Amino acid sequence: MKKKVTNFFYFFFNNLYFTTGKKISIILSKLKKMIKHLYINIKEIPIGIKNVTCSFFVTMLYKLKLRIIFYSKKFIKREYIPLYIAFFIFITMSVISGIVVVYDTNSHITSYRKMQQLFLEANYDLNKIRNKEMDVPRIFIQTLPSDFNMIESAKEKKELFIKFLLPLILKKNEELMGDRVKLQKISEKLTKSNRLSAEENDFLNLMKDTYKTETGDIKDILVKLDEMSVSMALGQAIQETGWGESRFLIQGNSIFAEWTWGGDGMLPRARKDGLVHRVKTFPTLYDSVDSYANNLNKTRYYAGFRQMRAKLREQGKPLYGRWLMSSMVRYSTQKDVYILEVKKIIRDNNLDDFNTVKLAPLSI
Repeated sequence: MKKKVTNFFYFFFNNLYFTTGKKISIILSKLKKMIKHLYINIKEIPIGIKNVTCSFFVTMLYKLKLRIIFYSKKFIKREYIPLYIAFFIFITMSVISGIVVVYDTNSHITSYRKMQQLFLEANYDLNKIRNKEMDVPRIFIQTLPSDFNMIESAKEKKELFIKFLLPLILKKNEELMGDRVKLQKISEKLTKSNRLSAEENDFLNLMKDTYKTETGDIKDILVKLDEMSVSMALGQAIQETGWGESRFLIQGNSIFAEWTWGGDGMLPRARKDGLVHRVKTFPTLYDSVDSYANNLNKTRYYAGFRQMRAKLREQGKPLYGRWLMSSMVRYSTQKDVYILEVKKIIRDNNLDDFNTVKLAPLSI
């Protein structure tokens, strides 16, 4: 019996190596998708360097496996096996009963109660955030639990909806502002010396390619490269999903009900005759926020929104959602009716309180 249990733990730690390798492969696949954000042209790297790099990572993974096996044999002694078993049973029963929640802030939450507990452990308090007494915790939910629309309390559901979505919006805004500040510094440098480093020049070309403008001037790019209005994004998400009850959200991670005309996507049940669109689906909730931001910043339909946003920037004012919604007549087939509904949502729920909040600083 003891030998079987010992083998179980050996297997557990040994399997950790393969799990780690799987996570690394996932990270690498994501990096491939983000290659447009890298400032190194992979094609120009000699094949020899590529091979050496790959060999290095394979060697490191193998050494990690050996180290894990070494420590597993060192610490799993026969006299400690009863303690290991007791600890394993305790953790298993705790997780099942909900006393202990094992989670990653970037992982899938299996029930809305576990999501509540996650926010509670992080002291996530919307009132404190509204009053600028705390920053928004860096909790990024990948997908909503399937029982989210079963929450009976309207107040509880509204609070959870804002809590899961607010960090995702701020995360994307943080990324956009990082690029914006970097581009502004390049603009200032060009004004003074007209000389850029190779990295700065690559970044400038990337921004020109990403945010195409007629002139290619940095000033025109900065009109496109800017944050979302937090209150407007929250208001539209609430309107599009009915505070999280939409099947597009639960099944397809679609927060803003964006349309697609390809073969992918979910078929709307009440699609009008003559229309052939579907609703976009996304791997994660953040992907939906990312798509929404790109839609606002790049497509021609929202040029009016971008001009209004730029004026607010010049005046040093927050990006008030109720003001900016006036420019979103192209977002819905309901046009002005849709705009008034979203404005009402923003006003009734005081969503403009969130326009100047920030994510908590990254822990070192």
